[in-house]
Amino acid sequence: MSFISEVESSIQAIFAAIGSGFQNDPAAGYNQIDNWIQHLRSTNEPTMRPIVQELEALRGFIDNNNAAGMAEAFQNLGEMTAQAALSVHSFSGEGDKAREISQKLTAAAGNLRLVARMPAAH
Repeated sequence: MSFISEVESSIQAIFAAIGSGFQNDPAAGYNQIDNWIQHLRSTNEPTMRPIVQELEALRGFIDNNNAAGMAEAFQNLGEMTAQAALSVHSFSGEGDKAREISQKLTAAAGNLRLVARMPAAH
């Protein structure tokens, strides 16, 4: 499985965790995020450092069940991914996949903004 495919399945797992308000198992999101961080660090690309930092921030927002912070992190990650995809032109379609992932991250940000606006359940 390619890294892009792994990211796509990870986003789906995180969407499921978001949908349950991370109440079932916050680790579901952590494992995915930790995999992304590990992969991006292993590339040793300086351009990936801001993405790694944003992923680490996202992990902290999940720790604190901070939906507004998660929304901001997903929005930033979507924008960073779109920016990175601008320079990817290959016949394998990886640039297109990266742009699609960017859209999914931005959609997650929008969903989380809605969650952040909802009153907390008691």
